[in-house]
Amino acid sequence: MRKTAEPNQKTIEHAEVGTVVFKKNPRSKRITLKVKTDGTILITLPKSVAYKTAEPILEEHIAWIKVQLEKAKVKQKKTALSYKSTYQIRNKTLQILPSDRDALRISNQEDRIEILCPQIWDLSKKEVQEQLQHLITEILRSEAKNYLPERTEDLASQKGILINTIRVKKVKTRWGSCSSKSNINLSLYLMLLPDDLIDYVILHELAHIKHQNHSAAFWNHLEDLLPRAKALDKQLNAYRIPFL
Repeated sequence: MRKTAEPNQKTIEHAEVGTVVFKKNPRSKRITLKVKTDGTILITLPKSVAYKTAEPILEEHIAWIKVQLEKAKVKQKKTALSYKSTYQIRNKTLQILPSDRDALRISNQEDRIEILCPQIWDLSKKEVQEQLQHLITEILRSEAKNYLPERTEDLASQKGILINTIRVKKVKTRWGSCSSKSNINLSLYLMLLPDDLIDYVILHELAHIKHQNHSAAFWNHLEDLLPRAKALDKQLNAYRIPFL
């Protein structure tokens, strides 16, 4: 197995399952194993745990990982962008539609956003898929910057919580984060979620200003800020970014 490393992270190329990333997270209390939709195997472990402690867990779950990798391949095929692709961005519907023009363009209206793609293009090509993904990402970024900071400030004000900065970022692995300096980072992909789950993520991060962990005290505080927080957390876990 070939290994590479960077601070708080080690990557190996496993002969049977491919890329495996071992990542240390100060918030983690146990070792977890996840197969991402892009085929990367992610093993998260507490900062104090040695990488070699987690390596046997990888070997013990090779068969399970192979099954998940096959499911990921199927999912990737199902979620390829096409002229049938439709996504909800809060109160707007985003659609990819064929166009008789030669260039890719966007039509942004009050209740919908249309990506008009030249119908002579072959949407199955990798470069076209990447171009469409990039365009959708930039649409989400614009919509997110117009909504998330203001909504976060409103919720923080309602709950009497002081925050420092709010940033919208292209983060695929986390919906949001909060630093020890009360800086809130939010993923632009939040715009693909229903409003109640967007609010849940924001309040979840606001709760971290008081509790920089996921202790019982944190969850009690979050439930005070937002009743049904744990139920909403379960709903959130069922969501995936559909085209990544």
